[in-house]
Amino acid sequence: MSEHSLAVNLSSPVRRLFQIRKSNLVLAYLAILLIPYLATFSLNIDYKGFYSATLVFLNTVAMMAFFTQFPLAGRFKHLPVFSNIDWSMSKHKRAGKWIGFVFLLHPMLILAPRFLVSFDDGMTSLAEAITSPQLLTGLIAWVVMILWVLSAIFKDRLRISYETWHLTHLLGFVVICVLATLHITSVGRHGQFDEQFNILWWGLCAMSVGIVLYNQLVKKTRLKKSPFTLISITRGSSRDWLVKLRNDSSQDFSFEAGQFIWMNTSGSVHSMNEHPFSIASCREELPEITLVIRELGDYTSQLDSLTIGQKVYVDGPYGSMSLRDSEAARGITLIAGGAGIGPMLSLLRELAANQDPRPIRLIYGNKDYEQMVLQGEIESLQKTMPDFRQQLVCKNPTKVPGVRQGVIVKDCVADAIDPELAKDWAVYLCGPPGMISSVTENLRSLGIPEANIHYEQLSF
Repeated sequence: MSEHSLAVNLSSPVRRLFQIRKSNLVLAYLAILLIPYLATFSLNIDYKGFYSATLVFLNTVAMMAFFTQFPLAGRFKHLPVFSNIDWSMSKHKRAGKWIGFVFLLHPMLILAPRFLVSFDDGMTSLAEAITSPQLLTGLIAWVVMILWVLSAIFKDRLRISYETWHLTHLLGFVVICVLATLHITSVGRHGQFDEQFNILWWGLCAMSVGIVLYNQLVKKTRLKKSPFTLISITRGSSRDWLVKLRNDSSQDFSFEAGQFIWMNTSGSVHSMNEHPFSIASCREELPEITLVIRELGDYTSQLDSLTIGQKVYVDGPYGSMSLRDSEAARGITLIAGGAGIGPMLSLLRELAANQDPRPIRLIYGNKDYEQMVLQGEIESLQKTMPDFRQQLVCKNPTKVPGVRQGVIVKDCVADAIDPELAKDWAVYLCGPPGMISSVTENLRSLGIPEANIHYEQLSF
């Protein structure tokens, strides 16, 4: 059985073990961050005061958080804490900003007591730190870290391609990882007190670099043995493409409705030109899968230049969204904003294939009606499914009857949920972060339990 099929064919009890609730993920993540700090207690060092002890806590936790950034972005399916990729990538981006802030403050916090003694003493210590060969690796890591964190925060404003940014982002943080480890093992008080403590830091550094090497070399070598074939690419709307791929390899591939893949159409499996797209088909259509891809950048606007029959490398499936989460629900509402229709279509098609008798509702929002995907198929499903209805929402006016004008607001969401069944109603969402945030608040106010709200954000 292939790695891909293993991810989705686990028996129910085992699968639940791997899908930890998000609240428990936070606790597990925080526990991991404390490992190096707790290890310092084995050294019996006298930190000589509260300020010094606080710096030890802050520095060790921040450094562990930095190393943890690598598995958070590592696309791991079988490590419980990191297998929820939407949660992992969200924490990766949020933690990165705080880690950069702590790194920025690091030399200031160390030099602050000297400046409190006297300004001249502080400036002397600063000059010594800048010119000391022993601190050079730390200084370089500090500068590069600040620049790379800023480039990640403002990547949408940089005039470089996503592929170039991704490559420099990856290589830059590998360099920071090695330089920072050299710094803390050469001048850090714990390594000087007991050199064996440095084994912990070098082990974490090796793990981090190893994750990058595994993803870029080992995993991609496996993907090269099981390419997909592009069998069609057609317009799905004024701004969306329907891309259909077929698994022609001997490797099994399966997925759950609502999951997504990373697609590489460059011709080279080792290229950084890979992008995440949601699967819009259901498992009954395998070995073919369909993707709904919106034109949002340079790559997606050139999809019509792809060649039918060419090889496509697929890494996946990923994502924690699944109909298993709503097995006990008495009704289901699917809410899609723009490009978020992809996974909602997959869920809807799966529900249709199973002839699910429960009330199923779809709220689909777009700027213009011409951006609505596969309306013919969805209208047909309204006739063939036991209890399914769709509500379209357009920001701009349209003459099409039955379409709400505006954005997806509380009244619209309320109309798609039976108030008497709210506590037993499941809701799936996919769309821009702003939509997810506002609709989630509306759902809570309508009495939908937090555990019944499932979403993926289009923010990779």
